[in-house]
Amino acid sequence: MSAEKAAATALFKFFDENSDNSLSFDELKEGMNNVGSKFSEADVRAFFDKYDKDKNGIIDFEEFLALCIDINSSDTEKAVASLFASVDKDGNKSLSHAELRAGIAAYTGKPIDDKEVTALIKQLDIDGDGEVSYSEFTQNLLVKISVAIKQI
Repeated sequence: MSAEKAAATALFKFFDENSDNSLSFDELKEGMNNVGSKFSEADVRAFFDKYDKDKNGIIDFEEFLALCIDINSSDTEKAVASLFASVDKDGNKSLSHAELRAGIAAYTGKPIDDKEVTALIKQLDIDGDGEVSYSEFTQNLLVKISVAIKQI
């Protein structure tokens, strides 16, 4: 299994709260909220509807894989890089707790508490240094999904 497919599988399982091998709108919305991505219901609905290709009200794993491939486009990559640069206020190619908190609040227009930022850092911080590097940020599917939701 490729690294990309393994990451997509793990993320799909994370979102699939009831383990029925499909994602409902509520599961996607709740999953994004659980990792600090706070979007309006309308934004998440537009994103969900775009990737629910067969319009059956759920995103199955094949649709989710297609979503993951789609969000790895160069446009999304550029948007993720731009988002990182806008959050990295000191320009050191690493996001601190304070930078992430301020950046998420600015990006979503909603406040985020310290507990949510800490949980997000745990999700993204692969090397365990307590900060999120450019590489960790730009390679993460959750970040890419967040950017894709914002672009719709």
